[in-house]
Amino acid sequence: MKATPGTLREGGAPFGTTHWSVVDACRGDGEMATGASRVALARLCQDYWPPLYSFVRRRGYPPADAQDLVQSFFAYFLRSKAYMHAESAKGKFRSFLLASIKHYLANAWDREHAIKRGGDYEFVLLDSQVEAVEALHACEPVSASGDEQAYEQRWAQTLIACALANLEQEFSGAAKARLFSEIKPFLCGGTDLPSQVEVAARLDMPIGTLRSHLFRLRMRYAELLRDEVARTIGTADDVDQELMHFRKILTG
Repeated sequence: MKATPGTLREGGAPFGTTHWSVVDACRGDGEMATGASRVALARLCQDYWPPLYSFVRRRGYPPADAQDLVQSFFAYFLRSKAYMHAESAKGKFRSFLLASIKHYLANAWDREHAIKRGGDYEFVLLDSQVEAVEALHACEPVSASGDEQAYEQRWAQTLIACALANLEQEFSGAAKARLFSEIKPFLCGGTDLPSQVEVAARLDMPIGTLRSHLFRLRMRYAELLRDEVARTIGTADDVDQELMHFRKILTG
């Protein structure tokens, strides 16, 4: 089996302006002979892997079957060019994917003949990535929300992870990496945060300097998160409105 280009292990590939522009580029690329659209679409699918995996797990499939099923779904999605039927005027791309996997679960998934791990299309997911998604699913109360709401929540959490990963990439080098590692908990939030005074002492810097770094990181993190949200919608959609929906998902 060959690995799909554009995965994290291969260094990734740039998206178009939005997820919809990736789909539009694929429509105009015929058989995708250049490979550019295929790379972008494969990366787009990989980013939706965690929320779809969580959705399938909530439908009662054990981890191994859920992994194979989601992988096979994306193989079918790419091979059949199902994305050609997606239209931005009809709603969000994530909603189109959710409807597509529901159809796949109901009509196209055959345990006896499924192409394991996606056949010719294999997303190179690190074991740690799969384990992280499974850990999130395991600690999520079954009755906390419906399957579709849980899918939306996992989608939001995936965008947060992408924004944090992009921010971390901007802090290369030992000194910057250590600074980011110490400040990251304040970006993510939570109830058991370290003391800023203690963190400043560990970094051997004045508390005022630490707070200046934290302010700048929060501003940059907000920019990157906005970029991630903007990629998921059509160019005519309101990013601010989608951000409001994003926050409602996380706090609902």
